[in-house]
Amino acid sequence: MNEEKLQITKLAMFAKSFYMLGDSLNYCYDCKYCRLNGEKQEEKHYQIIPSELNSIFTNIPVAVNLYYGDPLLQVENTVYYLKQLEKKHHKGPVVIITKGDFSKFPDIPFELDLHIAFSTFGVNSPLDGSSMERFRHNLEQIKIRKNNYKYSIEYRPIIYQVNDTVESFESVLLLAQEYGLAIGYSGLQGKPESVKIWEKEGISLKPYPGYQFGHKKMIDEKVVAQFELLAERYQVPVFRKTSCLFSYVHELNRDYNAHYYRPDEVGCNHCPMKKKCFSFKEKQSIKTDLRNIIPFSYKIIEKKNHECILKKKGICEFPTENCSHISGKLIKINDKITTTDVRLIKWLTGMTVDADFIESPYMSESWLVDENKSRKKSHYCKKK
Repeated sequence: MNEEKLQITKLAMFAKSFYMLGDSLNYCYDCKYCRLNGEKQEEKHYQIIPSELNSIFTNIPVAVNLYYGDPLLQVENTVYYLKQLEKKHHKGPVVIITKGDFSKFPDIPFELDLHIAFSTFGVNSPLDGSSMERFRHNLEQIKIRKNNYKYSIEYRPIIYQVNDTVESFESVLLLAQEYGLAIGYSGLQGKPESVKIWEKEGISLKPYPGYQFGHKKMIDEKVVAQFELLAERYQVPVFRKTSCLFSYVHELNRDYNAHYYRPDEVGCNHCPMKKKCFSFKEKQSIKTDLRNIIPFSYKIIEKKNHECILKKKGICEFPTENCSHISGKLIKINDKITTTDVRLIKWLTGMTVDADFIESPYMSESWLVDENKSRKKSHYCKKK
């Protein structure tokens, strides 16, 4: 399906869990495994605050400077966007994910639900552009700052025979325990373009036996079980999905990405958010009026064995049982939409969507308020 026929807007860009606000750099910490290494020569600038596009976006999650280039490599620019969000009274979670030196970030208050996520590889390695020493130093900053925000740890990616040992796990878990932080974790994303870069540069990275590289960040289930068992021992909350982690830390009433429609796949039964999410899902009603929330014609239906369209079309590389047995209240939309439209609907309603959609980091123009529909669509993804 051609994106133009869908009347999409490129005024804003979205990731799976965030509205993307900020600017890319052409340099970073040179982590060899990074899924963004193929984007070094792409210049990205997305500078519109969400609520300027649609007032209902005031509550959606925003990531600042999550493109190639760490937010703390451009501290002044990062603070500028935080101030702009503050001026527009943004209410949703605002996230900075960093491997940088947190001591460079100003110790000032923000009228935002601000979250600093410290990224770590779990070991010192030539594959990683940071170090465990810097990671520890960043955590130490929490204790000495006057102005504290919300914090978490991103332990990513966990790679086969690199940083997936008990020693690596415990080094991260013990620090999380000491500072009272939750951890988000995932495997290595081996997109075809990333694999080509690794092969060209002689970087030896392998998927877990029985798995293949792809867009999903796969970890062997035995490794997952070992990590989660250790996390339970040290009483550290751990999450397989980014949105689950941030929903927990920000004390939301549900996972804003509605992963609770696929409970076995994402480990809901062992999640601290289980009670909240399942209660929210149980209370959903087919009579809910969403006309002031989503810009498409819709109908709320109830299904027991809905099959995800990505599996139905054979697009999903590693489908699970949950993909064919999605149950509960769903929003049925007959219009052609994008995956970003689906994400926005989930963020705003907590319901999953039954629709035919194409993969795109952009939303449909239908979301725009009238004064934005004529805005220029330039200044994105420019080649250097």
